[in-house]
Amino acid sequence: MLKRWQLKRWQIKGVILGALLLTLTACTAKMVYRNLDWVVLEYVEDYVTLTGIQEEILDQRLQQLALWHKTEELPHYQAQLQTLYDAELSAVDVAFLQQQQEVFRAHIRRLSNKATPDVYSLSRSLSKGQIDEFIENLTLKHEMFTKKFASKSDQQAKRYYQERIEKNLHRWLGSVSDEQQVIVETWVNNIERSHKEWVLYRITMRDRIHTMFARRDDPFFYQKELTFLVNEPEQVYPERLTLKLERNRQLANQSIVSILGTVSDAQKRHFREEIKEWLELVKELQIE
Repeated sequence: MLKRWQLKRWQIKGVILGALLLTLTACTAKMVYRNLDWVVLEYVEDYVTLTGIQEEILDQRLQQLALWHKTEELPHYQAQLQTLYDAELSAVDVAFLQQQQEVFRAHIRRLSNKATPDVYSLSRSLSKGQIDEFIENLTLKHEMFTKKFASKSDQQAKRYYQERIEKNLHRWLGSVSDEQQVIVETWVNNIERSHKEWVLYRITMRDRIHTMFARRDDPFFYQKELTFLVNEPEQVYPERLTLKLERNRQLANQSIVSILGTVSDAQKRHFREEIKEWLELVKELQIE
């Protein structure tokens, strides 16, 4: 269960509104947010079978985390959404994007820090059989990822990137102009593939998790390693992955600024309508 909490694929982070902005509609996000415990338990079962007592403990921890998130974190999301709503899209620059990305990362850091003691407690309750089951399922998931992305040719990977970018643009801006489409194509053609580095990262993480569980009788090492893996997974990235991610991030920011520099009034209205819907949702969730 530890792995799901520590990686950026952790489902709690997926259902918290900041990440939901990237994948779900506000209506769907509301449903998921209100059923956080069920969503997480379903996700956990993909990796390890919990006992009834463990499920009860997890549910209690999630209820506490959800209450904290509602009262302490949603106001931060509301503030960021308001900043985005007020922004003049055609005047957005790279510095603004970097600032907003850092604000989003701060949301994730606070959540990770808050959840770490609960992750520690729950992970300590796993039996040897559960740990073996978890490692086995984790390995299987990693192998599936490797097969999925390693089998793609460079051309297929570019189509995948382009589909994702275009989907997000259509969602946030509505229709895309021919000029913007050219920018997208240039963006896609310059993205560096990083699937091999991600495979190496996953292997390294899996090995460290295995070692951590093997040394669970050493409480100082166990707690220190768990805290590190939960809160600083990027520190385990291979150097080549870190460099590629940074270059791809810079490319994305420059491309987004170029696209926003060509937005029409209709696209600006579309963007604000989308942000407004999320603002209303965040406000509604805070008073429930």
